[in-house]
Amino acid sequence: MKPSTALSLVALVVLTLAGVGYLTVGVLDMDPRRTTHHVTVRMDTSGGLMDSSAVTSRGIHVGSVERISVTPGGLEARIALDAGHPVAVDSDVYIANLSAAGEQYIDIRPRSAGGPYLTDGDVIESDRVIAAATVSEALAMGDALAAQLDANALTSLAATATEAVEGRDSDIDRLVETFGYLAATLRDKSTEIENLYDNAQQVGRDGYGYGPVLTESAPKVGATGAGVAELLESFNKFSYVASDVWVSPLGPLVEKIDGYLTPVTPDMALIAALLKPYTEPIKPLRFDAGSIVDVLNTVFPPGGPAKLSVEIPN
Repeated sequence: MKPSTALSLVALVVLTLAGVGYLTVGVLDMDPRRTTHHVTVRMDTSGGLMDSSAVTSRGIHVGSVERISVTPGGLEARIALDAGHPVAVDSDVYIANLSAAGEQYIDIRPRSAGGPYLTDGDVIESDRVIAAATVSEALAMGDALAAQLDANALTSLAATATEAVEGRDSDIDRLVETFGYLAATLRDKSTEIENLYDNAQQVGRDGYGYGPVLTESAPKVGATGAGVAELLESFNKFSYVASDVWVSPLGPLVEKIDGYLTPVTPDMALIAALLKPYTEPIKPLRFDAGSIVDVLNTVFPPGGPAKLSVEIPN
């Protein structure tokens, strides 16, 4: 055999082994150096999982689903976890959709950062498993919701809305303009509105703890209202009695006294006319009570002895 031929065969064997190794480790994810922990996840529903579904933890691929089996209590999924990525025992399991196409996967979400960690043979109970709705379930629920809608009612509602706005363009423009002004007002008065809100909060804080006191005072306030109502009713009755007393007995007496006093009463208008020439000189005089009070305060200051000022002429 020629040396070149032997060299070519050796190179071909090396490339074949390298390709097989890449396919085994890189594509099929079968690394003989890897330690795997097999964990059982009990669930009530598969949520669309398959035997080849991925298993992640905090966004990192940590394993895959090996098989799903039916049990008397529900389902059990046997998952293989890479020991190089420890997963805490205190974890929740979510069955979620990878995309809208419906590729389900298991996402393990630890509740704590530390251990202990899942090991080979551990079991995660169904009360820690949360399954998201699959695409088929979501479509079924959407179809059921759509079936509950009345097409005639929706058509009537759309027609009513169309008739309500038809020919009302100017009104709608004014409404939009009004909302614009309202928004501008709120924007300009934002400081005042914030102060009002802060004051309202402060009033609430100041009133905290007065609830029991107000509750206790409620019966007393109610009793006071009854007393006020009785008092007003008494005033109402008194008004009718007083009307008869003042009009009937006292009215004629007052008229009789007025008849006696009117002839003997002097004519005050005539007296004022006669005194006018004599009172005219004192008309400009004004009595300033404020000045007198100031003088008295100066002479007799509060809390001290009297003070007297004497001016000596030159």
